Amino acid sequence: MKTCPKFTFGVGDRFAHGAHAQLQAFIDAKELGVDICPTWNKSNREHEIIGSEPQTTRDAADKAVADLGWEGEYLLDADHINLSTVDRFVAPCNFFTLDVADDIGEAAAPEDIEAFINKHPELIGSVSVEGIDAPLEISRELVERTANQFLKATQKAKA
Repeated sequence: MKTCPKFTFGVGDRFAHGAHAQLQAFIDAKELGVDICPTWNKSNREHEIIGSEPQTTRDAADKAVADLGWEGEYLLDADHINLSTVDRFVAPCNFFTLDVADDIGEAAAPEDIEAFINKHPELIGSVSVEGIDAPLEISRELVERTANQFLKATQKAKA
């Protein structure tokens, strides 16, 4: 599995005309000693609104990289995709941001919630947060309610 660089920064080149200027900012940052990996991102929704394809974002980024002589790593993010929209992003992209928002609020199976809580007992108890006077008290019931809201979405992302 590919490891992401330590510092990445997402840039949205909505109309595939800004890649050179965007990349120049990363070059300028690198000259100041800050090494950041540019990550061009454009969601399926944005492609549909504009009428573009993920390959156009790839082409614009590749051209900027070649023209400006960028030798660092760069990523193309298939931003906010799901299983029904991933296919057209597979070839041009090398980074994938899964959108599981549609599943937030849908309850996971009770046995999955129970298994999750049993696997993560460290989530229950007192949590001290710097800057907050009193520790937060996290009950089993709170973890269960939270898992009920989000576990199914994370299960889908993991699948």
